[in-house]
Formats: sequence, C-alpha cells, structure tokens
Amino acid sequence: MEATKTTSLNGELERLAAAGSDWLADARRRAFAIFEDLDWPTTKNEAWRYTRIEPELFSLPLEEGGGEELLDFDSLPAAVRRRLEESDVEAALVFADGRLVYSRLPAELAEKGVVLASLERALQDHGEHVEGALYQAVSETGLQGPEDKLAALNAALWSYGAFVYVPAGVELKTPLGVFHYATAGGVQSHGRTLIVLDDNASATFIEEYLSGELEQRVQVAVSEILLRPGSRMRHANVQTWGRGVYHFHRQRALVEKDAQLLDLAANLGASLARTEVASELVGPGADSEMLGVYFAGQGQHLDHYTTQHHVSAQARSDVYYKGAANGDGKVVYQGLIRLEPTAQKTDAYQTNRNLLLSRQARAESVPQLEIAANDVRCSHGSSTAPVDEGQIFYMQTRGIDRASAEQLLVAAFLEEVLGRVPLEKLRAHIAWIIEDRLAG
Repeated sequence: MEATKTTSLNGELERLAAAGSDWLADARRRAFAIFEDLDWPTTKNEAWRYTRIEPELFSLPLEEGGGEELLDFDSLPAAVRRRLEESDVEAALVFADGRLVYSRLPAELAEKGVVLASLERALQDHGEHVEGALYQAVSETGLQGPEDKLAALNAALWSYGAFVYVPAGVELKTPLGVFHYATAGGVQSHGRTLIVLDDNASATFIEEYLSGELEQRVQVAVSEILLRPGSRMRHANVQTWGRGVYHFHRQRALVEKDAQLLDLAANLGASLARTEVASELVGPGADSEMLGVYFAGQGQHLDHYTTQHHVSAQARSDVYYKGAANGDGKVVYQGLIRLEPTAQKTDAYQTNRNLLLSRQARAESVPQLEIAANDVRCSHGSSTAPVDEGQIFYMQTRGIDRASAEQLLVAAFLEEVLGRVPLEKLRAHIAWIIEDRLAG
C-alpha cells in the first residue's frame, strides 16, 4: 500500500513539475526526495508527543487545484460573500477547492507596484519577485526531521496558492486578504502562500480557511513571510473549517533588520488541526509579536507549536497564546525560544493560558527555552485551569444563566489577546464564532 501511494504521488509530482519552470521542477523533486526519506512523525517525537497523525490520511487522492475560473461577486458561495462584506479587505483572492474563483486588486494599488495574485500567475508574470523568495523561509533543503515530512510534501506537491508583494516604501492602509473555501471531501489539498514586503513597506494580510462539514478532507498549507529591513507586517491566519477536515499549517517568517511582525493565529474549526508558527529574527532591531486564540469543542483536537528563533543581537519577540476547551475537546501548546550565541541583548517572552469548561476537556502546555547567549532577558510561563465556579455563581445570582455566564467568561479570557489585534472587524468575527460554538 505504501509503495502504491508513493507511486501515485510520484505521478502527481511529475505532472506538477512539467507545468512549471526548470528551477521549480528541480525544487519540487528535491523536496519529494526528502519526503520519501523521512519517517512519519509519531508521538515518540517530542514536537508531536500529544498528536497522533494517521499516514493513511495521505492515501487520499490529490485535489487537482490550480487554474482560474473567475466568478463575479454575486456568484461566490454565500459564506465567502459574507466574509468579504464583513471584513476590512480592500483587495482579495478567493480559492474554492484549490481553484482561483475571484480576484480583486484596485487599480491604485497595482499602479504602486503591489501584487496580489495566484502563485501560479505570479510565477509567470512576476517571476523576478517570486523565484528568489519561494522556499526561502521554509527551505526544501533544510527539512531534515520527522516534523518536516509534511512541509516537504507540500513543497513538492502544492498545486495552488497566493502571492503578495509590496514594493519598498509603499504603505497600505487597508488589509489584503485570501479566502480558502472547500466543498469537496475525500481529497488531500496542498496550498501555499508567499508574502514579500520590501524595504520600509507596510501591509496587513488576512488568510482565512472556511467550509461546512465535509467528508474526510486533508488540508496541508504553508505560509512564507519575508520582511525586508524596516518593513512592518500585520498578519492573521484564521481557520474555521467544518468537522471532517484535518488541517496542517506551517508558517515561517524571516524578520530582518528593524522589521516588525504582528501575527495572529486563530484555530476554531476542523476535527484535527496542527498549526506551527515560527519567527526567525535575523537582523538587529527585528521585532516579532505572535498571538494565538483557539477554542476546541466536542470531538476537536487543536495543536499549536511556536518557535522564536533569535539569530541576531538586539531583537525582541513575544508569544501570547490563549485558548479554551469544552466537551471532550483537547488543546495543545508547545513553544520554543531558541537563542543562538550571536543573539546577545535579546528580549524574548512566551506565555500560554488555557481554560477548561468541562471535566472531560484536556489541555497540554509545554513552554521551552534553549539559550546559548548570556546577556539576555527571557521568560516563559503557562497555566491551565477550570472555569471559576465562584464567578459563574456570582453571575447566576444576578440573573445570568450558566451558558451565558460561560460565554462572558471565555470572551473576557480571550479578550486579553484579541485586544492586541488592531483589526476590529476580525476580532468581532472571531468572538462571534466562539460564542456560537459555546451556544452549541
């Protein structure tokens, strides 16, 4: 069965390789060779100790993806239209089952040199911006352990994706966005996002994944963010997949001299979701703030792994992840602050807080430090606690029923993170999703 699966994926690899340039075909083949050499991660691997991955999931046929079938706004799925109308995005891409179905980039942004396009189209029309950047943050030659197997698979087999480029000195006032919508189950889908901000550019970018309940679907996504010196990026990744989806997302940001990243990861959907977010601080003055909110209900398993990798001196990073679990939901957080010997004068902080709303809910929290520099300020902390029955009782004595009291407590608990996100409509959307899940 394993041989049959590998042969099938090999055929897909060659189909994708034939459709692109020689350098991309070579990169895909190198990544696939790494994928074949690596073992699947198991609970014996430290980074996956709380999450079991079933290799059989990747026997599902590959979603074809790629290509364009552009629709007008009114022909988009209702859920996508609603998100576009309710969000702040000025320019947007919409992918449905891996095909680009909607594209909007105002002329005034295009005239400034801003690019928002499918990765497939960008390789053809903006190769000068793509070829030196693709795979730079998640290098296919640097994938060496079991935790990298899915990243190598995506590097080899991605069939669609988004590309964002903001030229030097251009400051965008309103967000750009990409929305991934799925209707098909019984497939595995591989998407990729590449974001490049040139020197002293500024932008906000929102990625969203949404669907109804689906028959078994595997989604493997990779996001690469390259922040050149002095650039500033606000980024949000929000997944509200329906049940039946298995979501694996890896994000890496290269943060250069005096660049700033504010990142939000919101995990609210899927049956199982594994999200890995890393910032590589490679220049003095680099600044990374990584925020996370998550809510696991009945039958959900949400796993998060963050890395703050300090390579340069005089850089700052802060991680603050908070989440809640209800029913038999399970949430996992593991985080690593890694300082190289060159990372003197570092400020790095990591905090994780979890709230359990039932006796069956579970949370695992493992913050970690690896420090090879001696002139630094680093700290980490975590906590897991059940809902405060005293607070519930207090609100009930004032006429608030228990369900509403729990909603208020969870909203207040997560507001400490959401309040640091300067995107009011996105904050309201996330709060509404959690309220709806709590209401059953």
